[in-house]
Amino acid sequence: MSLNEMELSEKPAVQAFQDIGYDYKHGSELGPNSDNPERQSHSDVVLRGRLEQKIRDFNPSMPDEAIEGAISQLLGFNSMKLLKNNKNFHKKLVNGIQVEYEVDGETRGDFVDVVDFENPEANDFLVSNQVVIQIGEGPQRRPDIIVFVNGLPLGVLELKDPTNPQASMGNAYKQVTERYVNDIPDLFHYNELIGILDMNNAKLGCLTAGWEWFSPWRYINEEEDATDDLPPSEVLIRGAFDKSRILDLIQNFTLYADDDGQLSKKLAAYHQFYAVNSAVESSRQVVPNPDEDRIGLVWHTQGSGKSLSMVFYAKKIRRESSMKNPTLVFLTDRNDLDDQLYKEFRNHGLDAEWADSDNRIQLRDRLDREAGGIIFATIQKFQTTDDEVQYPEVNDRENVIVIADEAHRTQYKSLATNVRDGLPNASYLGFTATPIEKEDRSTTNTFGGYISQYTIKESEKDGSTVPIYYESRLAKLQVNDPEIEDRFNELMESKSDELKNEMKKKWTQLRRVIENSEERTEMIADDIVDHYSNREIEGKAMVVAISRQAAMNLAEKIRENPNAPETRVVMSGAEDYIDNPISNEELKRRFKDPDDPFEIAVVCDKWLTGFDAPHLHTLYVDKPMKNHNLLQAIGRVNRVYKDKPGGLIVDYIGISERLKEALDKYTSEVRNDAMLDIEEAVKVMREKHQEVADFFAAIEYGAWPELNRTERQRLLYKAQNEVLITEEREEKFRESMKGLKKAHSLVSPHSAASDIRADVAFFEAVLGAINSINNSGNPDEVEDVDSAMKELVAEGVGIEDLIEVTGFDKWEKEKPVLSDEFLGNVEEVEFENLQVKMLRQLLENEITTRKQTNLAKYESFEEELQGTIQDYNEGFISTQEVIDELRGYAERIQETDNRQDELDLSDEEYAFYSAISSNAGAEIDEEILKTIAHELKQNLKNSTEVDWTNREKIRAEIKTEVKAVLRSNGLSLYKHENLVDPIVAQAEAFYGGAAA
Repeated sequence: MSLNEMELSEKPAVQAFQDIGYDYKHGSELGPNSDNPERQSHSDVVLRGRLEQKIRDFNPSMPDEAIEGAISQLLGFNSMKLLKNNKNFHKKLVNGIQVEYEVDGETRGDFVDVVDFENPEANDFLVSNQVVIQIGEGPQRRPDIIVFVNGLPLGVLELKDPTNPQASMGNAYKQVTERYVNDIPDLFHYNELIGILDMNNAKLGCLTAGWEWFSPWRYINEEEDATDDLPPSEVLIRGAFDKSRILDLIQNFTLYADDDGQLSKKLAAYHQFYAVNSAVESSRQVVPNPDEDRIGLVWHTQGSGKSLSMVFYAKKIRRESSMKNPTLVFLTDRNDLDDQLYKEFRNHGLDAEWADSDNRIQLRDRLDREAGGIIFATIQKFQTTDDEVQYPEVNDRENVIVIADEAHRTQYKSLATNVRDGLPNASYLGFTATPIEKEDRSTTNTFGGYISQYTIKESEKDGSTVPIYYESRLAKLQVNDPEIEDRFNELMESKSDELKNEMKKKWTQLRRVIENSEERTEMIADDIVDHYSNREIEGKAMVVAISRQAAMNLAEKIRENPNAPETRVVMSGAEDYIDNPISNEELKRRFKDPDDPFEIAVVCDKWLTGFDAPHLHTLYVDKPMKNHNLLQAIGRVNRVYKDKPGGLIVDYIGISERLKEALDKYTSEVRNDAMLDIEEAVKVMREKHQEVADFFAAIEYGAWPELNRTERQRLLYKAQNEVLITEEREEKFRESMKGLKKAHSLVSPHSAASDIRADVAFFEAVLGAINSINNSGNPDEVEDVDSAMKELVAEGVGIEDLIEVTGFDKWEKEKPVLSDEFLGNVEEVEFENLQVKMLRQLLENEITTRKQTNLAKYESFEEELQGTIQDYNEGFISTQEVIDELRGYAERIQETDNRQDELDLSDEEYAFYSAISSNAGAEIDEEILKTIAHELKQNLKNSTEVDWTNREKIRAEIKTEVKAVLRSNGLSLYKHENLVDPIVAQAEAFYGGAAA
């Protein structure tokens, strides 16, 4: 048994599906050439027989015309846009298909159900692997696994060999989302889930989701129940594809959003799925329950999709029959949060109402309803009027659910009594992005205990958020005029003590001092521009000022700096300071666009909560903040974006003690995970730098920027040789470089990063040169090079240098061949390790290519080559010995080409000739061999120009033909039976590849 993709990924995945109750058929059993075909052609992606049977089962009273019409509607698509068709299909799948039909001359309307969501076991679940799909004249594609529900291909899984470093998860993602989507788009009209798996990694996502939004799946039946005993791929299959859970995901946890005309699809991450289901289950227990009205608290750390979790909750709870069409009241404590959450619901297709323009009385009228509705309001509207002593009862229904966003805030505590008076029988659910303080009893008294937690550590582990780092650049205030007290007393001499005290209090306030300290403002502004310009990370920054006036002052000074990017002030009441200010919505749109030149936003209060711009990487703080407000503000920079290694908080005013005080109120785990000092990142960067530098301990590279072109080439040659001593050493170098690049881009522009800038550029050049030798680096690594490093390498060594350094620039435009000229070039390379790398890569490429057309010759070559490389890596043979052996392989391959020319045989004929001669025990006359090879080519090519999806049947036919050719040329099958299988294998390699 071999350890490859089939054995380590595909077969275990199929077994996991069977273990949870799925039926299984190999793709060839479904195809048009099988004994019981379920597809009429390779272009069919739906198992129509299964679909029709289930629709008839679920809709027994529907006439045939209604059933046929429903199927036509379900399977048809009329848009050129794949995602639009996918959305239309999803709507019919979940809600049913509206049909009309005649009964006794009357037209009736009804809905045809496609899936029985209430009884999962009533549906048909099938998993199939290696299903061949071909649309029109396009290429054949064969997804690893397709999940069919009632004959519909709702899931696609792509699996990779965990032992092959080139078969990355990123490559599997591209295989599905680019190659499959482009070549077999019909499959994805009906797709709901996409899984990317190998043995050690597993991620789940959906159509159009970027790779960063594919997430792991860590639970099975409930939160925290999966153990390390199960590989991640099995946890994902058992967790997400369980019959009830896959239907739940499709029905309640799949959303389509329309943002400014751009359609997107979203699938819940595992923490959202289990949290919402816990909230729904708790709601079932509490609504209605006269003895309990607290549903619980959901704490999901900032940036982990709390708003979407609220959307999923609303979507699912409204489907619950026991809720009897509940009214959902979403409360926030700020208009901008209310606006954002409301728009989040509307963008995802939920019909919500916003009480923004309602006064206190109008809100009461809106809440006074018999059933249903999703209402958004700020809690401040739950205040009594001037002539009221107590807030009046507004709605006494028991199926009213109050959902509070950021449930820990003091406003909820102070106004909670009014909400309860107005909605006396309502139940309460709280969502929060920051944990509840240890001493806080009022929040749990209102909402209950935690029903779900998703911590900072878990979020960072899953890649849902990035870590936050802290850097102090404290801008101290000092008294420049030692006589200021005397001057103040002189100014106030004739004034009353009352006025004197008022002025002293007013002008010694920190806000006043900062607003009027031009020197400090200018210093901070210049520091921000310098710091930001040297961050070397793609994205934007936000500056937090102590007041609106301070924000205006800072923005003005920043704009005066000639190196500053476009900077805008974002604040309420901007018209008091700016003529014809740009609207907040326009500023928000521009700042959220990563390509818009508006790069620095100066704010006071706006955008510090509930504002998401994933490319925001740095927060410059010049405003005292505390508790939850501080924690929420720093959370603006923890969103995932491309290669962003972390968010950075730059402190100008001294928030570190306030931050410590805020974190001290929580558990030690929360406190330790919340934020890391930038010095910790510097420490990591230095460790990573030393780790990489150790590879080059034997060479002097410190002065490389001063070297001329020739000297630089020689130095890089030596450096490559130090890395390429063994394959294991090269792999360690790649991993070390990955860590160094991340750490360096995060720390920049700290002085410690500047200190090693030249070294990092040199190391990057070495890595680039090695990649250019074999052109087989990790595609994701090549494509996703840190944005900081793009600029860094540009300052050091360009790609032209890298190609020239290898000495192989002249071979770049044409594929190297096994010619004396090429091998001569290899021998001219000064360093032996480079020769090994080049020769090995060349031979592996050649053997892989040639093996497809001549198994007998090149399988043995491949085995020998792997044995030689293994001996070399384990130190059993020297570098020169391995070069001699590799050169010998190259010469033998050349001899093979010469021998084919001597025999005057085509590639196919020579492959059959080799298959026979390599396996024949006794000597067979050369002319007979050539005749057999010629006849095999003619006969097998004609008989194999058929569909290979039923491989066993085709193999049997080929065996019969091979035996006939051997017999007709005087070879007894009694003596030469061992020749049949190698010839059949060679024929399959030649003619059966199209189905692969």
